Amino acid sequence: MKRFISLVIGATLALSACTRLYQPTGDGRIPDTRATEAELRRHVTALAGDIGERNHYHQAAYDRAANYIANEFEKAGYSVNRQSYSIPSKKKYGSAVGKTAVNIEVRKPGTDPNAPWLVLGAHYDTRVGMEKWNVHGPVIEGKTGTPGANDNASGVAALLSVARSLKNVPTRNGIIFVAYANEEAPFFQNDEMGSRVHARALVKELGTADKVMGMMSLETLGVYSPRVNKKRRSAVAGALVGLHDRCDYVAFMSTNRFMRLRGGRTFSRKCARTFASVSRFPVRALAFSYLTRGIAWSDDWSYMKEGIPSFAVTDTAYMRCDDYHETSDTPDKLDYREFAEVVMGIDAMVRKLTN
Repeated sequence: MKRFISLVIGATLALSACTRLYQPTGDGRIPDTRATEAELRRHVTALAGDIGERNHYHQAAYDRAANYIANEFEKAGYSVNRQSYSIPSKKKYGSAVGKTAVNIEVRKPGTDPNAPWLVLGAHYDTRVGMEKWNVHGPVIEGKTGTPGANDNASGVAALLSVARSLKNVPTRNGIIFVAYANEEAPFFQNDEMGSRVHARALVKELGTADKVMGMMSLETLGVYSPRVNKKRRSAVAGALVGLHDRCDYVAFMSTNRFMRLRGGRTFSRKCARTFASVSRFPVRALAFSYLTRGIAWSDDWSYMKEGIPSFAVTDTAYMRCDDYHETSDTPDKLDYREFAEVVMGIDAMVRKLTN
């Protein structure tokens, strides 16, 4: 029965999704990744190695992570805005109730004040201990969660790298870089999700979602080598929708709401074409129809809900890596050479999109 249900779910997702492969179209030159590798390794080691599990159930580590990110932004020359909010009294949040969550945001103004903003974001919290890797609760306080190297120190490292690289580069569009609190369960796809708070506040500030050209969620970006993957068996939809088990690509995963002309699919495909023109990495751009709240990847969901085109840039997480949501998600498991090349591709893509 479980196998039948998985096949039905997979077929449904396949029918609702559309995948397009973008092969590299640039000059094919091998980039020198050494400096970027060292930078990414330093950030991932600091967050997932020195600090470790970071969430409201390990508050001291959570605060250290937030301070580390803020300090790195400041060292790059940015003025940091801390967007704070309190966790409300809900039974499922346990001892997190009443604690303060913080999104860490910096902005790089564009040369054209009328041009829409581009948002790049990554969550810095990690998975808390729960019964299984793929459940959303309940929280088992006292059970060890994950140190979160791939999920999502990798995304934060990419965010910090691109922000530093672009600080003094003139761009027509302004860019907002933000590290989010509370992407992981029990906050996932709830009002207390950090990106949900940020997306709502941004649209309110700007007056309309049209003043944001799009949002990219940097999510699980560090795995590119073949390895045993038992978790993929539970992700039947992967092969059906075109997310193959080879590790030779990066995925741009979006969710399209019905009849939305500024949907994630159009934006993600535009970005995929641009990425393919500046990187040697193939891109698989995948768009799901928004059939249920469950069909969404990460913090991109929060912006999609506000009418902002969004997608996740990802190595496909559990479809590629058994360390996903496990204590084994440690800094030594990442493939820094390929990871650096992907991040350099994101950097070059953003430069072209914002000019």
